[in-house]
Amino acid sequence: MSTWKDTQGRSWNLAINVNTIKRVRERAGVNLLDVFDGQLLNRLSEDPELLVNTLYVVCQPQAEQQAIGEEAFAELLVGDAIEEAATALVQGLIDFFPKDRREVLGRLWKATGKAQAEAIKLVSGKLDDRQIEATIQTVMRQASEQIDRELQTFIAASGNSPASSESTPVR
Repeated sequence: MSTWKDTQGRSWNLAINVNTIKRVRERAGVNLLDVFDGQLLNRLSEDPELLVNTLYVVCQPQAEQQAIGEEAFAELLVGDAIEEAATALVQGLIDFFPKDRREVLGRLWKATGKAQAEAIKLVSGKLDDRQIEATIQTVMRQASEQIDRELQTFIAASGNSPASSESTPVR
């Protein structure tokens, strides 16, 4: 059983069993058994709303015991708490399966984490690169020049328009 703490320091136990899988499929529309296709982990890691909805359904019996509704539950998952809860969810899924599948899923989760860490490192490195400032300045200058051209075209076109009806005498 995996545990995680929400933003108020409350501990949640996360146990995945057949009833949990059925409940999540019915109420959240997520088939936790699809975890081996690699897409489910990506979807959950990229879509915080889907992750929180899934976590709520997994933890719903505990939430109901504490009179915490779905909206209040979602407010408890921010920052490090959401990451801790996601990790607990995946660990709960890993623990659900027999040894051979558990090992494969553990490796898949580790590879997913490594890919995300590398992506963050790459983006961070690009943001630290001095060339990015020059690129931003170039893009901003080009955008400003484009706006100036469009304004000049608009001004030129409105100068050639017929006079308004207020200044045109009525016959």
